[in-house]
Amino acid sequence: MGSIAALYARVSTLQQEQEATIESQVAAIEAFAQSHGYRLLKEFYFLDQAVSGAQLARPALDRLRDLAAEGLFEVVLCLSPDRLARQYVHQWVLLEELRQAGVTVVFVNQPAVADDAQSQLLLGIQGLFAEYERAVITERLRRGKLYRVRQGQLVNPVAPYGYHYIPVGQPGGGRWEIDPIEAPVVRQIFEWYTQEELTISAIVQRLRQMGHQAPPRGRQWQFSTVQAILKRRDYTGEAYYNRTRTCPDAIGRPKVYGRGLKRSAEHRPRPPEEWIPIRVPAIISQETWLQAQERLAMRQKFARRNNKKHFYLLRGLLVCGVCGRTMVGRSSNGRVTYYCTNQGKERSPDVAPHRCTIAAAVIEPLVWQAVSDLLRNPHLLADAWENQADAASVSPGEAERLQTRLKTLERQWQRLIDLFQEEQIDKVEFIRRKERLDQERQAIEQRLQQLSRQEHHERVKEQMLQDFAAFCQQIEANLANPTPELKQEVIRLLIDHIVVGEGEIIIKHIVPTDEDCRLLPGRR
Repeated sequence: MGSIAALYARVSTLQQEQEATIESQVAAIEAFAQSHGYRLLKEFYFLDQAVSGAQLARPALDRLRDLAAEGLFEVVLCLSPDRLARQYVHQWVLLEELRQAGVTVVFVNQPAVADDAQSQLLLGIQGLFAEYERAVITERLRRGKLYRVRQGQLVNPVAPYGYHYIPVGQPGGGRWEIDPIEAPVVRQIFEWYTQEELTISAIVQRLRQMGHQAPPRGRQWQFSTVQAILKRRDYTGEAYYNRTRTCPDAIGRPKVYGRGLKRSAEHRPRPPEEWIPIRVPAIISQETWLQAQERLAMRQKFARRNNKKHFYLLRGLLVCGVCGRTMVGRSSNGRVTYYCTNQGKERSPDVAPHRCTIAAAVIEPLVWQAVSDLLRNPHLLADAWENQADAASVSPGEAERLQTRLKTLERQWQRLIDLFQEEQIDKVEFIRRKERLDQERQAIEQRLQQLSRQEHHERVKEQMLQDFAAFCQQIEANLANPTPELKQEVIRLLIDHIVVGEGEIIIKHIVPTDEDCRLLPGRR
């Protein structure tokens, strides 16, 4: 009877797992075991699927190490050293640990190595060269991707919902194309959210009832899925590459939420100046996306979170005048108090000690009285809006001039490519001119985005003012005895935030008036 052997196989990504590469590893190891007389038992098959080899904390590998220490098998069969661990130091740790437990590691794709110092040194040198080669290949792939992206090609084959990816090998490949089935669903989601003002939960229910296929394809629609779609800027025709960087140093650190250690690298954001813009077909307009972001920000600001027991009229509106942190409400013995959380143990080290609290019985009547006065005099808000609109006006035709300049830059870019292909300019001159064109194009696109946002805000506020006078007339009858919910709705309509300072309260309106509304609370 041959030696009892354990089998270890690993794939790094979900794509490799789906492509059945772990099955090919298992088949190769089983064939090797049969030809060399090893006994493989199914209970000693250790398979790590979609787990990085850059870390030692792997579920199947941990079980293998535990059972090896108990002496349940004599040999571990693995396809190659890089399947056991990517880094040489990790390979050495595992091989030494298993050797001390009396277990021999045999690599199928590598000749047997004797247990003497010279052979172990040779294995170590081979591991170091393999690690160096992987690092070189990884860096070349990274730089190659960046180069292709800067040439306008998309190298990310995972297109967001609403698009499908055209591979580089196909004519006109390396780009996203609008999916005729999914794109209308994306437009419908934004329309429901911005026009009908449905909540995300209501949108999820509609999508499930209508039977739309969800991303990833075939799964059920979830709150997080719809929220992610609403946040994606790609749908406006602006995609970005190189937005994040992979940080393997997070592996092995405690999880922020939940128990245990992190088993994979973190993806942390890069500075915006390192992002590479890519043009993709637009599914929605820039204005629609901005409307969605405003509503998302508003809902986040006034989210009830887990507090559904008490009603706080000014929830999400009060700001500490010392540190700028949003104040929260607290109810004790029927008395409601708003306070700044940036104090005591929670105080940031760069903030001076302070105590910012105010009773709801003091501030809420003052704020409501100020809002009521504004509702009874709607011309104050209209005059303020006119003054603000005059100050923020843009020169007529600026957007059209910028669009014309963009078309000119596109023609210059095509001529530059022709000059380079005809060898009339060298590579250095080509890169210099290209960088100059890219800088101007990026500046124009940023200005166009700014103009689009400004135009959107002006339309929203103009519409608000058109409806404001009628709104004041409709609500005037209810001002004498309004419900708490009506008060909160009206306050949020008119007030951006309220600064609670030392001895005064400053109301900042959505449309700033000539002078900030300053209230004296009298006592805290």
